Order: sequence, then C-alpha cells, then structure tokens
Amino acid sequence: MKFKKMASLALSTLMAASMLAGCGDTAPASTGGAQTENKTETATTTESGGETAAAPAEADHSTEYTVDFYNVAANFQGVQSGWYGKIVKDKFNMDINIIAPQVSGDGAALYQTRCAAGNLGDLIILDNADMQECIETGLIHDLTDVIEQYPNLAKYMSQIKQFNSMMGDGTKIYAIPLEMNNNGPTAYKQLHVYSYPRMGWDMYNEVGAPELKNLDDLLNCLADIQKAHPTNDKGDPAYAISLWKDWDSQFMENVAQLTKWYGQEVNGSVLIGTDNSIAPLTDKAGAYYKMLNFFYKANQMGLVDPDSATQDWNSIVSKMQDKRVYLYWYSWQYGFWNSPARGNEGTNYVEIPVADTNLYQTSDTYYGDGRVLAIGSQVSDENFARLMEFLDWYASPEGVQIQHAGTEGLTYTVENGKYTLTEDGLNRFSAEVAVPEEMGGGNWNDGNNQINQWIVASCDINPDTGEPYASDMWSTTIEMNQTKTTKEWSEKFGAADDVEYLNKNNMMTVVPSINMALAIDSTDISLIRKQCGDIIKDSSWRMVFAKDDADFDAQWEAMVAELEGLGWSDLVAFDTEKYQPMLDARKAAQ
Repeated sequence: MKFKKMASLALSTLMAASMLAGCGDTAPASTGGAQTENKTETATTTESGGETAAAPAEADHSTEYTVDFYNVAANFQGVQSGWYGKIVKDKFNMDINIIAPQVSGDGAALYQTRCAAGNLGDLIILDNADMQECIETGLIHDLTDVIEQYPNLAKYMSQIKQFNSMMGDGTKIYAIPLEMNNNGPTAYKQLHVYSYPRMGWDMYNEVGAPELKNLDDLLNCLADIQKAHPTNDKGDPAYAISLWKDWDSQFMENVAQLTKWYGQEVNGSVLIGTDNSIAPLTDKAGAYYKMLNFFYKANQMGLVDPDSATQDWNSIVSKMQDKRVYLYWYSWQYGFWNSPARGNEGTNYVEIPVADTNLYQTSDTYYGDGRVLAIGSQVSDENFARLMEFLDWYASPEGVQIQHAGTEGLTYTVENGKYTLTEDGLNRFSAEVAVPEEMGGGNWNDGNNQINQWIVASCDINPDTGEPYASDMWSTTIEMNQTKTTKEWSEKFGAADDVEYLNKNNMMTVVPSINMALAIDSTDISLIRKQCGDIIKDSSWRMVFAKDDADFDAQWEAMVAELEGLGWSDLVAFDTEKYQPMLDARKAAQ
C-alpha cells in the first residue's frame, strides 16, 4: 500500500510538472565560485514568490577535511588526485576519498557493512531505491530547511522537490537527483544518440561502405574490417568487439546496452519497450536474447577479443586509444579516438545505420537519471555547511563547466565570450595530456573528476555562454568537427547527423526520461534478485563463448530453468508492478 501511494503521488506531481515546465527557461547567471580563503559565504537568493531566503551557514575552511564519498557510479577508489583534486583542495581545503562498491570486489557486502555501522559516507551517491531505504533507516541528512539558501541548487528546485515528494513522508528534502537539466522534460538535444553501432569511417569505406540491413550484415562488415586489419598500426592484436565485466550488475551490461537498438531497455528482470510494454528478460523473442546471440555469433566468427572475460574498463580505454577496437556503441566513446585532425584524415568513428533497428532513446534527464546525491546523517554541523557549499559549487556554472570541459587555459580558451577547445582539450580523452605542475601535474585523464556523476547534465545551458556545457556542443567545436568524415557521412546518408537520420527514417523512438522512487525489494525479493542476477551474468558470459548453436540454446534453456527454480516468476511479477507507475508517468509526460 505504501508503494502504491508513493507511485500515485509521483504520477500526479509529474503530470503537473510536465504541464508547467514546457521548454524550460535558462536560469540567471551565478555569481561564480568562491576564491580560496578561510571562510566563504554564499549570497542570499530570491525565491519565485519574491521572498529572500536566509543566507546559509558560513563554511570554515581552516582545517583540512577528508570527505568519505560512498559512490556507486565511481570506477575509481581512493583519494581524488591530479588537477581536479587540486581545484577542490584549493577552493575548499577538502580531499575527496571515494569509496566505490563497483570496484571494491563485493559491492553488496560493502553496502551492507557500512549501513550496519550507521555511516555510509559523508557524501553518498546511490540508486533511487537504495536511497529510499537509507532515508527510512536514518542514514541521510535532512536538507529541507537549507537547500534553497544555495542559489545554484535552487535553480533545480522544481526537479528536486518532485523527486523528494516520493521519499520518506513526501514533505522533506533528502536527496538531489543527478544529471538534471532545465531544457524541459521531453527534450532530446544531444548531437548523437547514446547507444548505436559506430565504426571508423575509413575502414567502413575500405570494405565497400555496405548497406547494413540487419545484425548479420553488421557482423559481416566487421569481419571484413578485422580481416583487413588484424592488428593496429603498432602491430597489436585488434578485434571488432571487446567486452568487459566490471560494469555488470544483475545482467551482462554490454548486452543490456545493446537491447536499446531494438526498442527495449533492461530494467531489473524485465524488458521495457518503446511501446510501454513489459516482458521478462528471459523472453526468447526479446532483445536481451537477440543481442546475446549477436555477441555469440561474433565470437563464432572470431570477432570478439579473447581478453573480454577477464579485462576491465580501464583496459578497454587503453585499447580504444590505440585503435584496437572496431565497434563502439556508446556516444562518449568518441572521446577516446575522434578529433578534428582525424576527422579530416577520414579516420573518425561515426554511426553506421542498421536498417532494422528501432532505437530506444530516452529524452534528456530533466528530472534526473535514476541516481541521487545526499549527505550522511552523521556529519557534524560544521562539516554539513562545508559539504553544502561544495555541492552548490558542484552545481554552479563554474563547477559544471569544469566537470564537462576541464579548465580554462589548458583544455579551452575564452575569446569574446566564446569557448574554444585547445589541442589538448580536443585530445584529452584520447592522448596523454600533461598537466602543468601548478595545475596539479600528472596526466589529464588520471586527474579527471573521479566522482563520475554530476548534479547538472552537460546538455544544460551555461548562462555565461548561452551554449551547453558539453564541449562537443559548443558552436566552435561543431564548426571544427565539420571535417572530411562528417561531410562525406552527411552526403552518403542525407542527414546532418545520426539523430536527424534516425528520426527521418523512423528508426528511433524518444521516450520521456522519468526519475522516480519505485518499490524497494523485500528481503525475499532481494535474495531472489541476487541469486538470479548471478545466474544471468554467469550464463550470459558462457553463452557468448558457447561452442556452437546447440550449446548456446542448451545453455539458454538451462539458465531459464535454473532461474525458475529460484523464484524468477515472482521477481518478474514484482518488477512488472514496480515499473508500471514509471510507464504511467511516461505516458502523462508525452
């Protein structure tokens, strides 16, 4: 009953927000970040009703503060170092000590241990459902009376209040949604879709630029590329597809991301479709089976990197930077290779349409992305003021621009109000960019923000420039990227970019991005989910490397039978009811 009440409240709130939000206006410019000193005070803010909010408590920087940051999004564990660590240290006299369950070895055990101790962290990033649980058990600090005193956070109060109406008793504010923007709840303003097949333009043309009607055509094209280029220019082995395990949760993540190509997204034990349908992940007619079979066929053709089952994401990054991977499927993978210079050489990676796809693309995350940020309940009043000051800066134009583009003078320059990437800025993800000692030293990538999640999404508008924070969406970058590659691609496919192409050809469905707190697993469901997730992950990886079709199908059937014996049908029923309110809210937002 509690869940049904919470979902109903979320739906009504979302409907009201959707009707009022439209295409959100850009918030007024911030006064900018504080300079390094012993104490700082954030300016007072004016609320929409005309009343001036009280000034927040002063933050005392005189003592060094090591912030324990429990973070389910992080791919790094330890103290933030390098250029970003120096910025935080100079501004706030803070060290950010990241505690990352994703890389700890046993994330579930780490979470349970820290919860049992009553101290998950000073700062905390969790998935929505876990945050709800931590609020109920008293692990999260109440932000209700202070958050609107912080002007940069206050710009997103509509979204923050909407989310928190579903948390606790619905009257308090505990958590800040991540990846928010003020572009409106149904907007999709990216230059590229998130997940889609991408190949080097030169290699695609070298094998005849074939029309790809389906996944078999895609595999045949990749096979021709790998046959022509079994190694990179350095002589290192290269493969069409390289996989990694360390992002797996309840399923094989590499498979789950590719289900979107065929109109379904994996959520827990179910597949949610662009048509708002819900089906079990084990549906043999569903996209999880289809894309798992795609990887199996690729391996049968010798296209899968044999390191796949043992390597981690950091290994993949190194291989992409050395052009040892020929198929990308995330838009942000471009940063590990693409540049204007390579675009003019014709070697940049670009989207290659596959005719039978119907992409599941969520709109920009106006309400947040399903993860939230909070402060631990055990922090002292003094440290609470320091953490709130940091979070307000983290959501400020200065803080957001640093997160999404780096630092002025090193990665970009400013002239006449226009931001332009430097050569180092263009190459910061794909090459070893040295950082001057006075800016923190070391390599730019190693010193990048390891928190790996933002309060404000890169597609939001920087009030200082009138352009998105994302450097690839700056007018200067778009102009630089009008290269041989993009021009030839546009001429061949008759569109300015992949978003336009997919829309024109009815190959993409944009669904509203909904961020809401859904039902929390009971103890029994949690156990079933853990056991079933372990089976799905283990079986999926084994099926990729099955010896033949009969072995692949036998392993699939064995997995399904084992899942049924563990209570799979109960889990699917739970998740079907759990996600229905999200689908109802999605329909209301359209």
